[in-house]
Amino acid sequence: MRKKKLNQSSRARYFILISITVFIVSCSSNKKQDTVVTSGTPVKIANPYITTLTNYMSFNANTIFLKKEIVRSTFQGFIQKVYKNIGDYVKTSDVVFQIITKEAYATDSLRIKLSDETFRGMVLLKAKTNGILTELNFNTGDFISDGEQLAVISNPSSLAVLLNVPYQHASKIKINSSCILVLPDGKITKGMISKVLPSVDPVSQTQTFLVNFYDKINLPSDLNIEIKIPFGVENNAIVLPKSAVQTNETLDDFWIMKLVNDTTAIKIHISKGIENDSLVQILQPKLEMADRIISDGAYGLPDTAKIAIKR
Repeated sequence: MRKKKLNQSSRARYFILISITVFIVSCSSNKKQDTVVTSGTPVKIANPYITTLTNYMSFNANTIFLKKEIVRSTFQGFIQKVYKNIGDYVKTSDVVFQIITKEAYATDSLRIKLSDETFRGMVLLKAKTNGILTELNFNTGDFISDGEQLAVISNPSSLAVLLNVPYQHASKIKINSSCILVLPDGKITKGMISKVLPSVDPVSQTQTFLVNFYDKINLPSDLNIEIKIPFGVENNAIVLPKSAVQTNETLDDFWIMKLVNDTTAIKIHISKGIENDSLVQILQPKLEMADRIISDGAYGLPDTAKIAIKR
């Protein structure tokens, strides 16, 4: 009888031990399942939206002073004195050079006294216009020939821009149309295309247009700038950030990655419209404003990709 009770007690302890073991294993398994995390490529998303989109053509241009006075010598001789320096503002009738003829210079060197001293061989060259002395080609003591260019006086108020357009695009440029000028430091100002020159550069095959500034601005001559000319406008364009659009190596196939749920994105081929520096018009397929499109992180993703949205 006692032996029977012992066997029952042993079986009870064995059953309890087995139950505890199963419980521990089950809890451990559940804990492992709770720590499993679904992995995916981290991405940022954007929604399409409707806006007015303007397309621009960009061309190179350079600044120029349209009004310049070239100071020339009127005879052979030597420069005795220079009254102005580069960068000086010069007014009409200001003396720029004092010149002595080579004959007068020779008589002074030989200390020959002339009986007729009404003309001593010295001439003062004066400015004929207002402006800034931008070129000074000779200094005191230099010998100059008749008609030689001695200096250039530029009028800052005559600042303009020479726009160089490849001839195949010249017909798209309209006189009296507005344009945007982007300076090398990133500043932006507006201008107007005022004239076209009736000649083409024989080397680059570009036609030159004259652009005037809307606002008064101080810039040096020969400054390279970029000019953007609008030639296409869409008032109700469905757009995405430019970073959302992917393309192949030959730039003839374009696509976006559209989310079908919070963890999956699929490849959608598109047709583009006009674009600018930051936005692209999507023509086909027609996108809904609620669609979620990968705007950052889509490069290299397969046609169907696991993703993780970065908040």
